Amino acid sequence: MKTLQVIMPTLSLTEFQRRVEGLDKLPSLPAVLLPALNQLSADSDDVDLNKTVQLISHDSVLSSQVLHIANSPSFGARQRITSLRTATLALGISRLREIVTSCSLMQISPIGRDFDPTCFWEHSLACALVCRNLARKINYADLERAYLAGLVHDLGILVNVLLISHEFSRVFEIAVDSRRPLLDVEREQIGMTHEITGDLLSSHWHLCDYLSEVMRHHHDVGNATRDPVLTSLVNVADLLCRTSGLGYGYEESLEVRLLEEPAWKVLAAHSPGLNSLDMACFATEIESYVQEVRTLVSVLFRF
Repeated sequence: MKTLQVIMPTLSLTEFQRRVEGLDKLPSLPAVLLPALNQLSADSDDVDLNKTVQLISHDSVLSSQVLHIANSPSFGARQRITSLRTATLALGISRLREIVTSCSLMQISPIGRDFDPTCFWEHSLACALVCRNLARKINYADLERAYLAGLVHDLGILVNVLLISHEFSRVFEIAVDSRRPLLDVEREQIGMTHEITGDLLSSHWHLCDYLSEVMRHHHDVGNATRDPVLTSLVNVADLLCRTSGLGYGYEESLEVRLLEEPAWKVLAAHSPGLNSLDMACFATEIESYVQEVRTLVSVLFRF
């Protein structure tokens, strides 16, 4: 095993906030994202298609990705689609909402010395899909909220790559070499985790409270008070993905007893029938996401 330099946890939250406030590296929320999502959040019959197309057309990367996905065999394209309007109609409002969200956020993809943004977004997108699927199984009221929460839960990792790149590169190196969870190594080596930096990003972006809570407590569901069920959905989805080959690009030595996890107990209390879930069948469903996620991420990273 190679010798690694240990970083003492000397970077305080105050110092990190100073870096955040003093640097222009912290990403801005893509301009098209919120207005497009506000438009797409309406009932399907009330969505203004022309306005939606106009909003998407303002972002050349997003426009090209929507067209490419609409023409992808993976999404059932039968003939060549050449207009954004036709692509929007072909994909449907629900799918378009997911594509707009995923494409916009995936434009924030810093490259670290050891960090692979493709693996990061594969994990995030897989968590979004599993989170929505699990939300459906427990009759959670808002499936789209579950999808979005799964997608953004780890954005604090991107903040670390941007703002403490040297320290985080060492953290990632140690995690890979030891096969330990990234969270544990972050806490040990730099004194803060991607949950904390995700919360800082959430404040910077003025995200809604339920997303801030997910970003801050998805590894610590006992402290989630606004929507503990949503935070628990993300926690379980994250664990399932990391144990199914859709983690951070390295194999963790991770032993999970799902029925004993605090998050699972929160979900079971919300939906008692969850304990009778056919876990073998559910595991097979998760495995089916692997190729779907990797295909979609390869499409979205064409810019």
